[in-house]
Amino acid sequence: MAVIRVGTSGTSDQSPEKRLRLLCLHGHGGTPARLCSKLKDFFQSVLTTEDARTRTLGSSEARDVALAIECRCIGAPLPEASRREDGRQWWRYDENGMGDRPLDWAEMEVATTKLADELWKAQESEEPIDGVLGFSQGAEMVHTIALLKHQQDPRFQGLVSPSFVISLSGAVNPAHFESISGGGPPQDLSELYFGPGPREVALPCLFVGDFVSDGWYSSQRLSTTKDLYFDRTVVSHNQQHTVPTLSGTQSSNVRRFLSRFMRQR
Repeated sequence: MAVIRVGTSGTSDQSPEKRLRLLCLHGHGGTPARLCSKLKDFFQSVLTTEDARTRTLGSSEARDVALAIECRCIGAPLPEASRREDGRQWWRYDENGMGDRPLDWAEMEVATTKLADELWKAQESEEPIDGVLGFSQGAEMVHTIALLKHQQDPRFQGLVSPSFVISLSGAVNPAHFESISGGGPPQDLSELYFGPGPREVALPCLFVGDFVSDGWYSSQRLSTTKDLYFDRTVVSHNQQHTVPTLSGTQSSNVRRFLSRFMRQR
């Protein structure tokens, strides 16, 4: 595990009960340390920039964006050393690593159970996770958690967390809607569709992505995923498949989303 803490001026060293705690999931072939490094830059860009609206609102807006965030970046259960020796993956992709679905659905189940255990462990230690953040394949795991909570999967019953999820450059895995895993046919057969439909997933989601040129996820797949969420904040950028650097209105939208949950601490 790697851990970073980022905050607006004077907040990053606040006591644990005054921080938003995020469980953070790296992408395919990534590592906890690499993701934490990128998230430090991401949240610093979010928390240290302002737009014209922020300057106009002044102190009232400042109260909303006084944020302190702790990122707990954990490693996936399987090795993936094609790009770096210590790389990890949540599951292996089919079609020789170039497909969209898990090569073996059991690996998705192992990864899901690992995340449920992490959430339970944090809750039982009286430091529950506020939100789960994922990048790329890690974002696919974020949407897995949201779907399984919606479907009342027993691994997540009784958990108070997460209160929200954050998706960076990722989409729901289509295998969740197919017979081998979800009990039904592909998602585009609407007359036989058994998964959650548009706006049916209640868990709040901050959805950040390049809807035009991500390069890994199609625009349709990203749009279909964001549309599953009833309570969603969408932040688009043009930086392709990456943990982006945000500014202006993009940053203020992220701050506003996070401030909702900071006020509940």
